[in-house]
Amino acid sequence: MATIPGGAFSDFIFGTSGNDYVLSGAGNDTVSGASGDDLIRGGLGDDLLNGGSGADRLFGEEGDDQLLGGTGDDMLDGGIGSDTLSGGAGQDLLFGGAGDDLLAGGAGDDTMEGGSGNDALLGGAGNDALDGGEGDDTLSGDAGDDLLSGGLGDDRLDGGDGNDVLSGGGGDDLFLGGAGDDQIDGGAGDDVIYTGEGNDLVTFSGGGDVIMDFSEGDMLQISGSLEGVTLASAEDVAGYALDLGDAGTLIDFGQGDSVLLQGVSYDDVATDPSRYFSIV
Repeated sequence: MATIPGGAFSDFIFGTSGNDYVLSGAGNDTVSGASGDDLIRGGLGDDLLNGGSGADRLFGEEGDDQLLGGTGDDMLDGGIGSDTLSGGAGQDLLFGGAGDDLLAGGAGDDTMEGGSGNDALLGGAGNDALDGGEGDDTLSGDAGDDLLSGGLGDDRLDGGDGNDVLSGGGGDDLFLGGAGDDQIDGGAGDDVIYTGEGNDLVTFSGGGDVIMDFSEGDMLQISGSLEGVTLASAEDVAGYALDLGDAGTLIDFGQGDSVLLQGVSYDDVATDPSRYFSIV
């Protein structure tokens, strides 16, 4: 493995055709790993790190860095600062770290963690796993069957195409299921949910949620352990339903726990509750 050090200034560093170890040092550096399985550390400054071909490991460290994985199965870690990470082709691991980061998986089945800060994560093609972490994050699965987890904060989760799994965690979250048969779990907080096309499963475990487009084929799965209520069947859930006319049907369990099914007829819910509800 060739070891290539940088200096105290803004350097242009080019790797070899082999496996390189590059420590760019201080300054705003531009590093190209070329071919080979490279290890590149940005150090201080706002750096541009390009792994090139091969299975590369890129660490932005301090500064607002741009990390490009290129081809191969790469690992990118932004470190401190507001960084931009692009996995490119291959099955990549992207870690935003501290700061408000932008993570784009590209092609392949990628795993992304935003870390702290208000991050934006884009899965791209492939079956991707996105975790926003702390902060108010925006997660977009795009194509493929994706797993999106908002974590802490008030997050926006957009499944895109495919059969996706969306989990909000804490916070007041916005869910966009998109096309496909999706599973959506709002978690804690007051969430707004658009199920989108397909036969979707929405899990409710507390808070004040609104489902904007609940339609034929969708199912609302309700936790049987909600505080202050006993739920054993769909009929029990229907007993908490309130008719709001054109606004839809409100399922109000008290203690601040409710679900509004916008545009859903109260009469339909009361007549055939098992078409709408299940208990978990």
